[in-house]
Amino acid sequence: MNIMEIQNVQYAYDGKKKVLKGINAQMEQGKMYAILGPSGCGKTTLLSLPGGLDSPSSGQILYQGEDIAKTGLANHRHSHVAFIFQSYNLIDYLTPMENVALTSKLPPLPILEQLGLTAEEAKRNVLLLSEGQQQRVAIARALASDAQVTRWPHSINRLW
Repeated sequence: MNIMEIQNVQYAYDGKKKVLKGINAQMEQGKMYAILGPSGCGKTTLLSLPGGLDSPSSGQILYQGEDIAKTGLANHRHSHVAFIFQSYNLIDYLTPMENVALTSKLPPLPILEQLGLTAEEAKRNVLLLSEGQQQRVAIARALASDAQVTRWPHSINRLW
């Protein structure tokens, strides 16, 4: 069953510069997908649409058969998707454990340790971590969330 569908999606910046033209795709739950292409071809724009960060100029994004524009983009972002942003978007005055705890009821330390942070590093302010460690915190935050769209293969459940 498809968890997400992109139906005839088009997107134009300022209603003028067309970036996406008639994109169609279906994503099944439990599978991992990659979007490939040269710089500037619309990969990030395409990812922002099913994530509910933006709306297409035309076409539909369906999550479990429902149009996310009709159910509400904020609700969709909050309930169904988790992001690992390129700039990480960590709360800079919190520790890794506190950042992960924002998205999950699960204990954050096991997933942070699985991703290579020590218990001591997990208690430091995120600004005192290396960029690679900050990236791992962002990944842990997404993995620990209940969002269906970011679920990794079933083997990830062994972390907890």
